[in-house]
Amino acid sequence: MITEIVLEIDNRAGEFSRIIAHLYDNDVNVSAFSVEAKGDTAKLRLITSNPESAMSVLTGLNVEVDTAEVLAVQVPKHPGGLNSVLKVLSGAGIDIVHVYPCLNTADTILILKVDDPEKAAQALKDNWIKIYDKRLYKL
Repeated sequence: MITEIVLEIDNRAGEFSRIIAHLYDNDVNVSAFSVEAKGDTAKLRLITSNPESAMSVLTGLNVEVDTAEVLAVQVPKHPGGLNSVLKVLSGAGIDIVHVYPCLNTADTILILKVDDPEKAAQALKDNWIKIYDKRLYKL
């Protein structure tokens, strides 16, 4: 499992850039993100190079920050690779809450929030699907 940082920001021009700039100014790299806008607010989900530092930076911006435990899963590089991951989860009765890709990695890596992380991790491992741990932060 890895740590996903979740925050709600104002849905206005430049706000996402302001948040990311503060992280980069404090040597925190963002390797994956998802933005979901609803009306005047947006939910931002981040995977960073240093979750603790990111939390500190974001808290300093007076932004309400939360965390969640998520899986980082390598998608096999062959036709149907994505579906091989999805079929394992479906076959194990696992619901995907949300999913988004990592950026700038040699392997295709998906960040997955699921309803039963331990069961999902075991099912994926049993089917030879690679799961990244905290070493993902250094990629």
